Amino acid sequence: MYQVTQWLMEIAETERGSKLVSDVQLDERLKAMETLGNRGRSMDHGEFAEVLTTAHFTTYFGTALSRAFYSDYEYQGGQWTNYTYADVAPDFRNVQRLRMTEPGTLERRREKAEAKATFIEESYVEYSAEEYARQFDVSWQTIVNDDLGKIKETPQRMAKAARRFEDSFVSNLYDNATTMATLQGLGAPWSGTGRLTVPNLAIGLNAMMQRTDANGNRMNINRVHLVIPPILQIQARTILSDLLAYGGAASNLLGDYVAGIYVDPYITTAGANVPWYLFADPSEIPTVPVVRLQGMPGPIVAMKRSDVQMVSGTAPAAFTMGSFASGDLEWVVEDIIGGWDSDSYVGVADLRGLYASNGTTI
Repeated sequence: MYQVTQWLMEIAETERGSKLVSDVQLDERLKAMETLGNRGRSMDHGEFAEVLTTAHFTTYFGTALSRAFYSDYEYQGGQWTNYTYADVAPDFRNVQRLRMTEPGTLERRREKAEAKATFIEESYVEYSAEEYARQFDVSWQTIVNDDLGKIKETPQRMAKAARRFEDSFVSNLYDNATTMATLQGLGAPWSGTGRLTVPNLAIGLNAMMQRTDANGNRMNINRVHLVIPPILQIQARTILSDLLAYGGAASNLLGDYVAGIYVDPYITTAGANVPWYLFADPSEIPTVPVVRLQGMPGPIVAMKRSDVQMVSGTAPAAFTMGSFASGDLEWVVEDIIGGWDSDSYVGVADLRGLYASNGTTI
């Protein structure tokens, strides 16, 4: 304030020389500015604001010169495309996916006896793609006022929201109370209760190696994926990178039996209870199928076409992008995705490709 008044006093002295004001008027101004300048050295913020009219600078700098957005949050994405079975539906009707059992094994045929007949059976699952959507609209005046461009980013933000929806949707196909309760009811080798440790991971891998088909034929599962919530990332990496399994020195690394570690940020944890899962590779067993509509491999964002047609004059671009009736600009995000829906297993179509632990015990 002192520097400001000194500058104003210098201007006033210049005006005295140019005779723009009388000597009496000038002396009164200089005296007032000198008093104000001296007070300005000891003014607190409240006095300063009152002199410049209440909250004038606060409003100006706060809304016009200092407005900025923090960086958007970065969201952890799911990695389910690595361990779920990708399927495509031609339309919105159910699709059937069938499997045939293997013929029975050979039996001894005695002299002149007929060979015993065998048989095969079919089984199937049905699922369909469903439509999910959300709409967003703003007035064209809002777009004009959007000097920082944050509203204009909404379509991209809607696309990110659709990706988060997909991650949550797929996670719920297997990480849910119904599926876990059913697997726990079946007991070993389908599920366990141990937290993610070297011994418990070895138990799960051994369970996957014991899988058999409907006729009891031993299955060969070559690739197993470990799926964990974010809280287990350090534990999982430590186990697979540093620790030896199956009894100490010169043993095999557990990493030799795990094809990959994938994080599902939507796995539900409760206190010390932290579930984890083992998935057979989807090329070997379609454990959790995820179906999409043919020609639509992921979410889309669309904008409603404007029905404004200029006849004369000019207008901001935002005006010509909106609705003739309301001036609104409208966007919609669409996603078409689906999975199996079972009363017992929810989205797990083939439990032979899954091992689950609810992580409640050591």
